[in-house]
Amino acid sequence: MKTWENLQQEAITRLDRAFQASQGHFFMGSPMRGMLEYHFQSGGKRLRPLLVFGAALAYARKTGCDEESLLTLCEPYALAVELLHNATLIHDDIQDGDRSRRGAETLWVKYPTAQAINCGDAWFFVPALLIQEGSYTNDLKLSLLELLQRKTLAVIEGQAQEFELKERFGRGEDVTIKQYLAMVEGKTSALFSMPLLGGARIAGAGELEQKALEQSALHLGHAFQIQDDLLDLWGDKGRGEAGSDIAEGKLSYPLVLLLNRLGRDAHERKKVEKIVAAPREQTSAEDIAYVIQMMEKENVKEVAKDDFQRHLREARQATFWSEVVDYLAGWLDEKVKEF
Repeated sequence: MKTWENLQQEAITRLDRAFQASQGHFFMGSPMRGMLEYHFQSGGKRLRPLLVFGAALAYARKTGCDEESLLTLCEPYALAVELLHNATLIHDDIQDGDRSRRGAETLWVKYPTAQAINCGDAWFFVPALLIQEGSYTNDLKLSLLELLQRKTLAVIEGQAQEFELKERFGRGEDVTIKQYLAMVEGKTSALFSMPLLGGARIAGAGELEQKALEQSALHLGHAFQIQDDLLDLWGDKGRGEAGSDIAEGKLSYPLVLLLNRLGRDAHERKKVEKIVAAPREQTSAEDIAYVIQMMEKENVKEVAKDDFQRHLREARQATFWSEVVDYLAGWLDEKVKEF
């Protein structure tokens, strides 16, 4: 039986092999090929493909299976999920103006922006072809395609909601934690339920098991986003500077908490709002430090970490899936302990 550490390394090996095959298959002679390889090889946790493999094995180990055959069967869907995730990252970097990711230039910075958009567009369509050409039954192909398309639409909707919340903030309207988490449900949680449910379906999980796993994925997505938002402020997100979200004028879980804790007419809140609303090029390191200082004064980090732990507890309610859920929850927990 494979350990999670073994599976993680094997998932990367299988994914890289499948990626190279797909590049030759879909982009032979294309000017996009080198650009796509640059982005893909820039790193990343490959977390979502691991969740495809992990969910499939977690179910199959309860019913008995040939693990090697199951992992091979999962490969096209695992790559499909990873390419879709990276498609959203390429477009996000352009929309947010991020110039670095994982310590390297983002695609739109290294290459023409129009070509970066083309690359992101391409990776929104390749996943469907990977599934259609995979060794799945026709019913499973339809099921995986529907899952992929619905969750991708949820991610895009979440991105649209993020911009709407930013516009509301710009108009001086309040933004609540409930509204922020509704956005996260699409933008982030959907990218957890997509791989987890896909792996479960490939392994043959029933409707009740999938429903429990999807609810767990919702909370894992909330926990992941809180962790990611904290990382931007008190960790190293590989984007060149702490507080990039503040500089970009993006709302984050800690920022929404801070705004809700400060009085509506408080001088400190007005100053924070002014800093966040300012253009990126006009936001200084001192401005960012002031917002972080206010968060620390208002105990925001500790409140956010408590909320993070609450979502992990909710995620762990799906005891049937404890093998995969506990792994992901434990990984997130270790990251938050770093700050």
